[in-house]
Amino acid sequence: MVSTSNVTKGSVSSVHRQPVVLDYAQSNQFKIFLPIFPTTEYFVVRATIPSVDLGQASQPTPLIDMPIVGDKLTYSPFSLTFLVDEKYNNYIEIYNWMKNIGFPSNHRQFNSLERPDFSNRGKKAANTVTGELYETSDRDLYTDIHLTILSSKNNPIVKCTMYEGFPISMSSLDYSQQESDTDYVRCDVSFAYSWFDMEVL
Repeated sequence: MVSTSNVTKGSVSSVHRQPVVLDYAQSNQFKIFLPIFPTTEYFVVRATIPSVDLGQASQPTPLIDMPIVGDKLTYSPFSLTFLVDEKYNNYIEIYNWMKNIGFPSNHRQFNSLERPDFSNRGKKAANTVTGELYETSDRDLYTDIHLTILSSKNNPIVKCTMYEGFPISMSSLDYSQQESDTDYVRCDVSFAYSWFDMEVL
């Protein structure tokens, strides 16, 4: 079996192959924008750009099965960590939204919360707390999540947008009286989403 891939002929100037940017990315230079979780975003201390996998297909041959490029991307969940504030406002903010999606005790809990990032839009169903009528839409349960990477001078350089995200898990909160130093309570949250894009600013 002979390979059909070809090496580029001719020479390439080494000057044109030199990188333009020589600074390294810093892992502590970022900011997060969570449209439906405004209280939480202020306390975020860690965020992870998700991993991406591209599957592959296999072409059987009499000799070996040849791998060929796949056609579907698989994105891992977007995860972040935030410090829980003393009154648990940010933790409850996300927990209530998960109840808003999962309605654990009754069906009227589903999509009963109003999004904080836009005003009431003449909705048709009754809010379980206020009785106010509002228009229901499952799309209100989703939100775009923006992670902006900053330069060493705190200037935005890259924006990563996770489209149509929603929380799928929250970690437990651990307490112990055996800690010698003050250890602030942290919570890990994972979001599912459709896909993400990276944009150079």
